[in-house]
Amino acid sequence: MNNKIWNIYIIPTDTCFGLACALDDKKNYHKIYKIKKRRMDNPLALMVESFDWLEENTDLTLEQIDFLKEYEKPFTILTQSRNVEMYLKFEDEEEWMFENNDIYDFIAFRVAHNPIQKKLIKRFGPIWLTSANLSGKPELYSLKDVEKQFEYYLDKWVLEIRWAMESQSWTTTPSDVFSFVGEDLEVDYKRKS
Repeated sequence: MNNKIWNIYIIPTDTCFGLACALDDKKNYHKIYKIKKRRMDNPLALMVESFDWLEENTDLTLEQIDFLKEYEKPFTILTQSRNVEMYLKFEDEEEWMFENNDIYDFIAFRVAHNPIQKKLIKRFGPIWLTSANLSGKPELYSLKDVEKQFEYYLDKWVLEIRWAMESQSWTTTPSDVFSFVGEDLEVDYKRKS
């Protein structure tokens, strides 16, 4: 029997407030797209517990992981993960678990960096993560703004604020998004702040 409580969580990230749900929570994965008014061809990031997880589950080399450990800014790394790709393409009762699975040739990974994120990942495993804002609108840095933006969903208990405080401190710049070129340390930036 599954004792998980499915929900979409509003959590602090290292750059702004984020929306998160469990990797295997197909229903709320799709609700995040609806709530954000996000196009289904725009993938979500996956937050994992540690660099060890990246080593065991992605195509990153040890040298690349060491580079990430020393990276000084918030980052999102684009790489391949056979395990996650297989999971996304899993068919459940003759339907795709995630019907937009074809957008995940490369998966955007973030590594948990604070106890709040680690606590959620310890409970659910890897979590889908995206900024808590409407698509195309600025990120939200104030809990008051998050509550105002998502009041309807908070009132309906679709969203739950977890471990967030008004006094969060933010970098107020988005994470750098990049991939490595082959097995080298050459970085191909998709977004650099």
